[in-house]
Amino acid sequence: LAVAAMASPSSSRMGENSVNQALKPSQWLSPQQLEGIQAVDDLTLDRLENMSMEKGAELLQQVYHLSQINHDIEPSYVPSTVQVYVPKPNGDKIVAPLNEMIPLLKQQQNFGQDEVTIIVTGLPKTCETVKKANRKLVQAYMQRYNLQQQQQQGQRYNKDSSEESNRQRTSSEENYSEQAKNAKTQTGDIIIIDLGSELNSYKRMAMLDTETTGANIGKWIVRMTSQLELPHETIHLIGQNIGAHVAGAAANEFTRLTGHKLRRVTGLDPSSIVAKGR
Repeated sequence: LAVAAMASPSSSRMGENSVNQALKPSQWLSPQQLEGIQAVDDLTLDRLENMSMEKGAELLQQVYHLSQINHDIEPSYVPSTVQVYVPKPNGDKIVAPLNEMIPLLKQQQNFGQDEVTIIVTGLPKTCETVKKANRKLVQAYMQRYNLQQQQQQGQRYNKDSSEESNRQRTSSEENYSEQAKNAKTQTGDIIIIDLGSELNSYKRMAMLDTETTGANIGKWIVRMTSQLELPHETIHLIGQNIGAHVAGAAANEFTRLTGHKLRRVTGLDPSSIVAKGR
């Protein structure tokens, strides 16, 4: 909704008052309309999700065009910390701030042995639709790396065991249970950098400094590949929504510092950016 509203202002309503011409709000909004626009701090994704498509798009268009009055708006928000989690084959996950994750990854057996996919989220999980989209994205890669299949095997075994609770377990059953619980994938690992959870207001999204935030993540990837001795050819970086811009900046920073390119960089539904000077 936000992308559609900001990327394609309605020609029928705006006429010749395009963003590029930077006309004053009074030329396309009445004083009553200006007074009725919500403060950016109050414009959350939860509220937008509960609006109709038409009302939400109209409100975002108004906010977007107001932001164009002064073309000197500079992005200023850089998250001080970003939470990271790494899903494991047994259904658990490692959770830590970005700057504390590398030592934890070192403790994981065979981590990074094959492909490593890093996902940078760009929308908060407070919205049910966003939460569902994030979950499906992670599940898709878990299935690709056979994590889902291993987890289902463990769940099926636990179900069978509960139905036969009166029967004494043999040593072979215990071994199988332990193997299912501690199953390791040999095809890839997933790292989710949950930037989206830090963007819990429209103001933060609009004012996110994608270049600086991306550069910080790029430096972290350099440290990770160096300390874990991971080849850059195995890293796939994915950015979602505004996280796509951050992922691009992170990849550029990685190349600037190392002289190498990551194997692949993917932008999923990259959003328009409100603040200029990027």
